[in-house]
Amino acid sequence: MLRNPRRPILEDLPAVRSLMSQGLRYTEIWQTLRISKQRLDRIKKLIAEIDAAETTAVEPSAPAAEKEKKKPIRISSVTEVDMDLSRGKVHRFILSAAQDDTPVFEPFWRNLLAYSEYLDADIGLGGYTYQLGLYENHAVATAVYAPELHDYLDFDRTHITDSLLWIGDANVLPTTANPLNGWTTANRGQHVIVPHARVTLESIPRMQGQPPRIAISTGTVTQPSYTPRASGRKALFHHTYGALLVQIDTDGEVFFRHLLGDADGNFQDLDVKVVDGVVTTGHRVAAITWGDIHHEQLNPTVALTSWGYDMRSRSVVTGTNILDRLAPHYQFLEDLNDFRRRNHHGIRDPHQRAMVQAFGSESVEDEVKEAAAFANAIRRDWCRTVMVESNHDAALARWLKDPEGALDAHNAYYWHDLNAAWHRAIRDKVPHFNIVEEGMRRAGLADDVEFVNSGGSYLVGDVECGLHGDLGVGGSRGSPNQYRRFGPKTSSGHTHTPKIVEGVYVAGVSANLDQGYNKGPTTWAHAHIVQYDNGKRAMLIMSADGRYEPSREAVEYKAAA
Repeated sequence: MLRNPRRPILEDLPAVRSLMSQGLRYTEIWQTLRISKQRLDRIKKLIAEIDAAETTAVEPSAPAAEKEKKKPIRISSVTEVDMDLSRGKVHRFILSAAQDDTPVFEPFWRNLLAYSEYLDADIGLGGYTYQLGLYENHAVATAVYAPELHDYLDFDRTHITDSLLWIGDANVLPTTANPLNGWTTANRGQHVIVPHARVTLESIPRMQGQPPRIAISTGTVTQPSYTPRASGRKALFHHTYGALLVQIDTDGEVFFRHLLGDADGNFQDLDVKVVDGVVTTGHRVAAITWGDIHHEQLNPTVALTSWGYDMRSRSVVTGTNILDRLAPHYQFLEDLNDFRRRNHHGIRDPHQRAMVQAFGSESVEDEVKEAAAFANAIRRDWCRTVMVESNHDAALARWLKDPEGALDAHNAYYWHDLNAAWHRAIRDKVPHFNIVEEGMRRAGLADDVEFVNSGGSYLVGDVECGLHGDLGVGGSRGSPNQYRRFGPKTSSGHTHTPKIVEGVYVAGVSANLDQGYNKGPTTWAHAHIVQYDNGKRAMLIMSADGRYEPSREAVEYKAAA
């Protein structure tokens, strides 16, 4: 408990002067005396003024010695290190960050050590400095860190693999709103990891056909320590106890997942929990927000890995999948329909219409039925399945409003039938009628599949999972940056681009990465959002062959279970 802060500063001055003469550090002084950092700053300033006045009084006639003008610290080059990891072996790292002259959050650190031993993973910490003047040495390697971290500090810029760069010397201020700003190109389009107190993730633009590349920050193992200015107070809110689990498969494929600690320093990693230094397995997760589905273009590999769903037989054929392994209490389906057959973007494009006809049916009713059948097939008795109405689902309503639908020989009956139901609901003043839900239920969507109207709410814990991401404030278009200003945390989709920014998590896409219309460079990736019971989340990014972690380890886990 802090001592009375209102007593005169001079009362603490002798004690501070005494401890300073003993060589105690800044944090040791204010902790010993139980005074605030702000009070200690004022006392140190007063001591400096008193010493300066005494020096002047003793030597009033002495000429002022000319001091050599200090020069700011400069760098002219950066050294990069190659780890040269051996192939044919799975390598694991737990990477995080630490602030200089700041105590460690011991419960989280203890759990990280326990998990690193469990996984046989190496721990690496990137340092960052704070509140140093222009003429001081900002080099993270010369700063002072908590003693228990010394063996794990890594201040190098290291190529862990050819595609993965750890920027241990980044030294990004902890008050920086976007710690990835300016670093996404530091590895020439390859994966980049930046140590920082905030957790962020961005997909780096690349050419079509190339594998996704990610820029990501880590979270920290040290306690908050910010100046009481606006930037410091804002940063305090986003300070995250976290680390990044990096796994490199035998073929060099890289996989990331965040390990985010709660207020007690405990964390969950998929079905594994680490609590008070003890690792246990077989735990369920709270929810999964799947990447946008677009059933008409659903990627067969993603379908099999995520739900055990075979696109050819249109049925679940294996229990070895993400859904059955993690057993979420909720699963959220966004953009369940693709509505490719009569989407307003291509309905007047003769070549697009011809392509739809050449590669499949033009029946809108069949497309809706197939999407409903998929949702029914991936249900589980122990999981609440929720369909979130999204912009591609709502394209059905937009098509029904277009009078030209009456002239569509392939779909005129369906167009008239659904419009009749819509007008009947209007006439009978049916409350909360939704034509998309009506169409899905008529197509056979099971009654136990819950439906969230466009713009509706569905909270799981303190995370809003009912927003697709297409709708913004006041009728504007939605965006992750706009969702940052919301009160609750959000898990959404829509952009097909995985992203983490403050409390906003955006899933990727479960459908094909090349959908014909998305030409040129891309940021799309196969990615799902996993939410735990404590409200923490992880982004599950998949490779082209469906892996989301080293494949051999997934097989070993299944055998052990």
